[in-house]
Amino acid sequence: MEAEILAEIKDSEKKAEEAIERAKKEKDAIAQEAARNSSRLLADKEAEIKKLHEKKIADFQDKAKLIKEEKLGEGRAAVKQLKAKADKNFAKAVEFVLKKFEEAI
Repeated sequence: MEAEILAEIKDSEKKAEEAIERAKKEKDAIAQEAARNSSRLLADKEAEIKKLHEKKIADFQDKAKLIKEEKLGEGRAAVKQLKAKADKNFAKAVEFVLKKFEEAI
């Protein structure tokens, strides 16, 4: 009878050790899976941040280009007005010089 009890105790100890070993392996597997998942999630978030950063840069470049074009257009319009004014005043200036020259003669 004692031998049976001892055998049952040993069998129970063996089963407990096996259960502990399975639990350790499962714990390690879960930890490895969590590490893989966190690494993948981190890489995904880094890629998402990089895309967002690149989009912001592209948007900024587009906005800068639009502002540049607008300023160039304003400058061209101002130059065109000044040229028209100069052309208009040129004829008056020639008349004035001719008039003064005739008066001087």
